[in-house]
Amino acid sequence: MYVYHLTNHEIFISLFLINPPYPHSNQILLLKMTISRYLRLNTGFRMPTLGFGTFTLKGDPLKEALDYALFLGYRHIDTASSYDNEKEIGQVLNDRVKAGKMNRKDVFITTKVPSTHMRKADAIESAHKSMENMSISYIDMLLIHHPWAVSKTEETELKFEHVDILETWQALSALFKCGQAASIGVSNFTVRQIERILSSSDVPPANVQLECHAYFLQQRLKTFCDQNHIVVSAYAPLGAPNRPSRHVSSAENLLTDPLIVEIAKSYRKTPAQVLLNFLLRAGFVALPKSSKKERIKENLDTLNFTMTTKDYNRITSLDQGLRFFRFLYMRGHPEFFEEDDF
Repeated sequence: MYVYHLTNHEIFISLFLINPPYPHSNQILLLKMTISRYLRLNTGFRMPTLGFGTFTLKGDPLKEALDYALFLGYRHIDTASSYDNEKEIGQVLNDRVKAGKMNRKDVFITTKVPSTHMRKADAIESAHKSMENMSISYIDMLLIHHPWAVSKTEETELKFEHVDILETWQALSALFKCGQAASIGVSNFTVRQIERILSSSDVPPANVQLECHAYFLQQRLKTFCDQNHIVVSAYAPLGAPNRPSRHVSSAENLLTDPLIVEIAKSYRKTPAQVLLNFLLRAGFVALPKSSKKERIKENLDTLNFTMTTKDYNRITSLDQGLRFFRFLYMRGHPEFFEEDDF
């Protein structure tokens, strides 16, 4: 029997493992499981399960929102080179460190190498630029943002390129081995693309970030990652109701789904809190985004209630394979597999 009594930052979890150390799912008897504030990566580091997403946030609104989030207790920031907001994030972090309000080691920073920097030298340059932007000496989690290499021909045009994802992975592996990236991973990759990395590199991905929510549970990818000891992070955990117009092809809104609204009322919680709690209980890292203080606080309060198994299963039944970010503008790219989960 393995019983894990977690730190004061985590909730108690007990598991009975019939065939340790890596039993199959049908060999696990779950005695008690609630939400953990951290998941252990295959590098040994801990990743906070509730992150502060920053996609589309910039300037003073971002700085005010992030400062408030850190004040409340958020300790995971998700950004990317292509979000063009790393400098603002660095300013907030360094202001709080200089004021003695926090230490750099207490914050987990995820950033991403863009599709325009997939060649090895370019990927390393991108990571170094991200560290410079945020005035940090290492990145907690460095991801390849997409497997689809491109080059910009004009401001609004992209030209497809074919850069082997293993070349980009070699760059991240080098950064990992020299300590500039504590952990590395990928985003928007399919199972077959992840398998290529696993079979070709001595450094496995520690994290896969992808779209995931109650309408799109990514069960095949999640099972694959669990079997390979890879933590899965969910972007758009609330269904991305404010996603960019080029990604709007469906009118469905998770936050107004009748079942979610009903369950939220029964717990006296918001639909967003129920959706986040559901993903955390399913073993994901969730990355909600908001610039509104009341929403930022509500999202953090997601950690403070326990959903019944019955309600958890009812939400699971909503899965319909509905992707909101379809990336159809990548059709024709040699690494874009529209029919695969990613």
